[in-house]
Amino acid sequence: MRVAVLAPVLACALGSLLPPLAAVASPLPAGFPTPYPDDPRCGRFGWDRRERMPRIPVAWPQVRDTSPRGDSTEAAETLARTLASDLDLTGVFQVNDETAVPRGPWLWDSDTAFDWIGWREAGAWMVLTAEVSPAKGGTVRARIDCRLTEEADSLVLGAAEAVVTPDRVVTFAHRYVNALLKCVTGVPGAFGTRIAYARRPAAGQPKEIWLVEFGSREQFQWSRDGVIAMLPAWAPGGAVAWTGYRSGDPDVYLSPCGACRASVPGGGPGILSARQGLDSGIAFSPDGTFAALTLVTDGNPDVWLIDGRTGEEVARLTDSPAIDTSPCWSPDGRRIAFVSDRDGGPQVWVMESDGRDQRALPLPGSYNTSPDWSPDGAEIAYQARGEGSPFSIWTVEVATGSLRRLTAGPWEDEEPSWSPDGRLIAFTSNRRGGHKLLYVIARDGTGAKALFTGGGDYYTPAWERTFAPPG
Repeated sequence: MRVAVLAPVLACALGSLLPPLAAVASPLPAGFPTPYPDDPRCGRFGWDRRERMPRIPVAWPQVRDTSPRGDSTEAAETLARTLASDLDLTGVFQVNDETAVPRGPWLWDSDTAFDWIGWREAGAWMVLTAEVSPAKGGTVRARIDCRLTEEADSLVLGAAEAVVTPDRVVTFAHRYVNALLKCVTGVPGAFGTRIAYARRPAAGQPKEIWLVEFGSREQFQWSRDGVIAMLPAWAPGGAVAWTGYRSGDPDVYLSPCGACRASVPGGGPGILSARQGLDSGIAFSPDGTFAALTLVTDGNPDVWLIDGRTGEEVARLTDSPAIDTSPCWSPDGRRIAFVSDRDGGPQVWVMESDGRDQRALPLPGSYNTSPDWSPDGAEIAYQARGEGSPFSIWTVEVATGSLRRLTAGPWEDEEPSWSPDGRLIAFTSNRRGGHKLLYVIARDGTGAKALFTGGGDYYTPAWERTFAPPG
């Protein structure tokens, strides 16, 4: 599978690949099996995630239940669907149709029996095969293999066989695809990380904060304010902050909040910032020490810096008669992007983390908002109004000003948020008509897919981040 000679992307209608809703799984046990990329070829495939790389054509996963009476059929089907869904969501692989298979018997018991030429002629450069069988105590044994048809050889990943409970087959599949991505591209996948978002389940109901684990369709309600809760943001320790109206004014809440001065006993949400007027749109620094947010002083919204643990004011970063809002941090913590209308319409600006050197990015159009900095620090994603669409998603290279338009159409694509691996961007869109749904798209603008097909309206996704303690 030499990336330099990959075939063009195959056109195929995949339909809905996401696994069905399932019961809530029990907490992960200590030492849960985690595949890892130990094949000597890992990291040598020449993948460049900043370039528009062709997707790797991969066969629909071939999974079989090897039990005599079909005792593990459901687990085998779940594993196949999950692997197919994960591969298709990565932005790296192109999953072929289930019917794109070689003629003749399907053999994969060994590399010797495997039909390398047949699968290659069927359009697959990579084939995942798996076997599932019953194990002791109601568990199942699952083994996943990866074969590269060009080399006629297996790509061996460590810990690719595991004994798990049936409700954890999905988790094992997520971790296998993460390891496969690490091997092929050098960066592990984002499966198992979480996306927070505001959601209105039905008309007349208030927005609340919800979470989903990427690769799953199980949604979990996080806030229970009973009034508007919006603009979620990730905080250290897996905590989630948001702007809520529980007190009647927009305040910033944090949950769980054991380190916060105003935390509620029992781990409930605490108020991190509750100054008179607007407290909104918080963003924590990469080490969690500080947080930037919008505060209204003297009737004017500005970006302020507060202590990330106590909420105490540290510094006022902007001081203009315009509206300054929507701060987000560069991954090195040295700069902050924000939105300001000081030159007329709202535009994306960048400043040092102490407020110095404030400058507007050279973006087309007069209305550009919702900035989010890529994990590698190279680009900022944002939404633009106009340019042939009501709203569309763009990225700009911070160093050069080079632009890339990711979406276009007669709909509203808004509120981008980068995945922690930098391959994908979550956003909201009403492109299916009516409701705003939650989508993901590859960094190069290909493969936009809805994570859910219904269930109300979705707003302001925030993909989970990793916080490094100061050192």
